Amino acid sequence: MHIANNILKHSLRPERIPTHSIQHIETLHSALARDNVKGCVRTRNVYFLTGTMLAGKTTMCKVLSEKHGFIWFDYNHNGEPFKKWLSLCEEKYQPLQFARDKRYSKQGNYDWDAHFNRPAVEIIAEQEGRDSDDEFLEFVMIELVKLSQNNKVIIDFSGPTDVLVQIADNDRIAYLLTAPHLATTENYGSRDDHKDFYNWILSLNEPEKKMAKQDEIFKIYAERNFVEARKCNLFTIIRTEESTIENTLKLLEQHFGLTN
Repeated sequence: MHIANNILKHSLRPERIPTHSIQHIETLHSALARDNVKGCVRTRNVYFLTGTMLAGKTTMCKVLSEKHGFIWFDYNHNGEPFKKWLSLCEEKYQPLQFARDKRYSKQGNYDWDAHFNRPAVEIIAEQEGRDSDDEFLEFVMIELVKLSQNNKVIIDFSGPTDVLVQIADNDRIAYLLTAPHLATTENYGSRDDHKDFYNWILSLNEPEKKMAKQDEIFKIYAERNFVEARKCNLFTIIRTEESTIENTLKLLEQHFGLTN
């Protein structure tokens, strides 16, 4: 783990963290540096929604935060909290994340035809082999420790399930799943915050083929999430055509112990 000065500079800024929490951050910093992120933090004030795309995680984060006063943490490489943190970092301490940003800044020259001509499993293997996500997870852990000191936090967590079950108890984790046949690029692009991705697919050569390959990738991820949830014996909610926000909220409140 290459967190060193970067996490301390970000986490110990006076305007971002109360003085009484500094000891918690220093303890976490030592644990991360010594033992990796896994198993070093468990907090009862963080509620994790994880699972497949289009399962309603973002919607339920919004509803729960509004109804119960939770802080909604944005688990997003492109979100403002992470951009602000990265602006404080020195590249020598976060080399993988800087390499990732440079790679994505040059995507206009990337051969997307060659990318989508590969088997879906090969594309997934490349995505999962990027170690920059480990550095991003370090940032997430620090933010969750800070935010949850005196507040309850809800997060749409997209990190590895094997990490999640080591940092949270099962009654603080809900696995939201999408029926695989609903996990399509078209459905994904129907959301306002995903329209840029959908329109980008349409702008490529032979967009129908690219969309079919992306559908295959989404389906593999969806099926894999079902396996992960079952393996870890996690509470699950499966989204179907009959699902409603009201019913999903009721199930989550019962699981999280938020009912009166």
